[in-house]
Amino acid sequence: MISLAITTSTATVGVAVGDENRLLGSEQQVTERRHAEELAPMIQRVLDTASIAMSDIDRLVVDIGPGRFTGLRVGLATVRTLALALDKQVVPVTSLETLAAACDTSPVLVSVDARRGEVFQQHFVNGKPQSDPVVGAPDELAPSLEGLVVVGDGVDRYPELYGQAGVAGRQVQADMMLRVAQTRKSLAGTEVKPLYLREPDANPNVKTRPRVPKP
Repeated sequence: MISLAITTSTATVGVAVGDENRLLGSEQQVTERRHAEELAPMIQRVLDTASIAMSDIDRLVVDIGPGRFTGLRVGLATVRTLALALDKQVVPVTSLETLAAACDTSPVLVSVDARRGEVFQQHFVNGKPQSDPVVGAPDELAPSLEGLVVVGDGVDRYPELYGQAGVAGRQVQADMMLRVAQTRKSLAGTEVKPLYLREPDANPNVKTRPRVPKP
C-alpha cells in the first residue's frame, strides 16, 4: 500500500511517499510563511523522484497539528482535496506523536512552539501518550525534566528553559508519519479534523470593523 504523507502544521513543510517496507521519496523544508507556495511543487517533486503517479497513491497521511493555524489549514485543505479527487482514505496523525516516534529514547516530552509565549506539549513513553496534549506557557507546563528528553521546536524557541534535557533541531518528519500511520485506521477526508488547542492567532474584530451598508 503506497501512502503519501504531508506535514505543514509547524515551520516545516514536508512530503514523503512510501509503502510498508520502503521510503520511496521525501523532502523537507523549513519556511515561515510559504506553506501554500511550497507544498504543491514539493508533492510533485517527491512523486517524480519516486517515479509514482498521483493515481498510484493508495491512501493519504496528514499532520493534523497542533501547530500553526495557517500552515495547518494548507495541509488539511490539500489532503481533503486529494482524497476527494482520488477517492482515497486519509490517516490523521499529530505533530506531537510524530516527533515522539522519531525519538530513540524514552520517556520523552514533546514541545512545539505555539507562539504567543506558549507551547503545545505532550508526554510519551515508548511512543505512547501519557497525557492529553496541552497548550500554555512553557515554564508553567514543564514538569521536572529529570530523566526526560525534550524534542520539538519548542526547545529551539526556549533553550534556556529545557537546558540539557532539550534536543535542538528536531522537526516533524513526513517520512516518520508513514511509520506512525501503519497501524492507524483510515477515515474519509471529510472526517479528518484539525487538532486545535486554542483559538486562532488572528480573529476578525466584529466590534470595530466597518459595517457594509445593506443594498
